[in-house]
Amino acid sequence: MRKSLRNLIALLCGVFISFDVAHAQSDQYVYAMTSLFKDGTDWIALRRLNTQMGEFTSLLTNGTLSKNPGLYDAATQNMVVDFSSDTISNSYPQLAFGSGVAAIALDKEGNRLYFTPTSVDQLRYVDLTTMKTYCITGQSFAKAGNLLFHTGTINRMVIAPDGFGYTLTNDGNHLFRFNTSGNTTITDLGELADVPVSNETIHSECSNGGGDLVADDSGNLILVTASNKIFTININSRQALFLGNISGLPQKFTTNGAAVDEGGNLIVSSSMYSDGYFLVDAKTWTASPYKNLNENYNTSDLANSNVLLTKTSALIRQPNSNKIKVFPNPVVTDAFNIQFNNLKPGNYTVQLTDALGSPVHQQSVNLLGAQQTESVNISGRNAQGFYFLKILDESYQLVFSQIVLVGR
Repeated sequence: MRKSLRNLIALLCGVFISFDVAHAQSDQYVYAMTSLFKDGTDWIALRRLNTQMGEFTSLLTNGTLSKNPGLYDAATQNMVVDFSSDTISNSYPQLAFGSGVAAIALDKEGNRLYFTPTSVDQLRYVDLTTMKTYCITGQSFAKAGNLLFHTGTINRMVIAPDGFGYTLTNDGNHLFRFNTSGNTTITDLGELADVPVSNETIHSECSNGGGDLVADDSGNLILVTASNKIFTININSRQALFLGNISGLPQKFTTNGAAVDEGGNLIVSSSMYSDGYFLVDAKTWTASPYKNLNENYNTSDLANSNVLLTKTSALIRQPNSNKIKVFPNPVVTDAFNIQFNNLKPGNYTVQLTDALGSPVHQQSVNLLGAQQTESVNISGRNAQGFYFLKILDESYQLVFSQIVLVGR
């Protein structure tokens, strides 16, 4: 039973199985896809930021025609001369970065920077040792996912600690995975499903498109959308959980790049805001100005190999989390308890729903004093899995929510 419970907990939220992040947090550099000049929007200049010094290095590579050294086939090592697979006209597929790049991901083990030009349906990478650019030929995202590739389809990407690269289409209908060792294969893992905790959906292309992906210390992907919203994505179940909004950002700031500093916090950058980057606390999703840099650029994407450090309390943004405690969680018997501390007396409703939002249990609570504990009996009701607990007041307004794991 302990082994099955351990596997269950690793699925989504609750008590996470974390790996040793000491090695993973050793990256003091962030790669940035920027414009050649401040306030520009060409996204063809690759730079590297030293996060310890707060300084950009000199330009690593330039995507303009005059600086283009040619592209090479990753399988044959020969120079590529045929770009007939390009699907968007006037996108300059013969250039390393095409007409611009908005999705980059660092493979630190292979010392490669993977990317896809926004208007070229092809996975590519820069060998950071030789600075040559290689193309993954003979396949494409459109072919793997049976979709129509269009401008902006691939604009968030990450290499996760499992060694695979991941990218997500703006409509949330295609989570792609590609291997970074051996012969690269692009696989469409399929559509994401919303965890029904809020009204936010991963499938809103207008409000939740764009942005960037990072990995966390629990094996999940963290999506930061261009509208500054946070989702966690479980790769195995392909479920997306809305975590909240980043607060403290300037009004015109859109998150287009995200990476993680040595402390496990989120660094975000914008294609619309060039006055600086911001550091986001993963416990509160509150932004504060990042350290003063020697230069500031609009950026379309960021990448490094660090992972976001998360805990259960950080992932589930609970109202009244200091006044309500749920225990034990995970549940290994036939019941769990809800402890109320200094919550306003009155009538409350306790609801338990399954992963699809279907109700499985509901009970009323008449809260009389400053401290009160209520038991929720789940004997014979629920199979092993995770469930969503909501506590509503007399007006049916949400006062508390939490994921409850049943692992008996």
